[in-house]
Amino acid sequence: MLSAPGMRANVPMTRDVIVVPPELPLDVAWQIMVRHRIRHLPVVRARALIGILSDRDVLTRGTLGKDRALHLPTGLIVDDAMTPTPLRTCEESSDVGELARTMAEEKIDAIPVVRGLHLVGLVTSTDLLRLLVQRDEARPLPFNFRLVEDAYG
Repeated sequence: MLSAPGMRANVPMTRDVIVVPPELPLDVAWQIMVRHRIRHLPVVRARALIGILSDRDVLTRGTLGKDRALHLPTGLIVDDAMTPTPLRTCEESSDVGELARTMAEEKIDAIPVVRGLHLVGLVTSTDLLRLLVQRDEARPLPFNFRLVEDAYG
């Protein structure tokens, strides 16, 4: 079990979230993602969440060059590639187990945490894995084995 009953989204959520405006050039957004080693950028306008840009959104718009760098068409902006609202979002009081279930079922790796229309955090699959490790539930169970000699003849 990932969480204790009643654990809420405000426990594992990332609070220091980098956001971008929809008018930002897509190649600049990609550079931000690479530099900060993040896979999701919430997109905001006037402090309201209007979409999310994932690394998958960017990768599908570009080509990988011989130099192993991602080459994006000129003129693309974040708005061209982002997943717009309505998005799957949650509140700070949302149950962490339900978030994990939703992420697995819908094959998404981030859920913005909102208060009204305003972004207050982000819960990612990495946040949930960290929670699992912190709760010591990732500890392996002891493994015992024995050789049964008569099984070989």
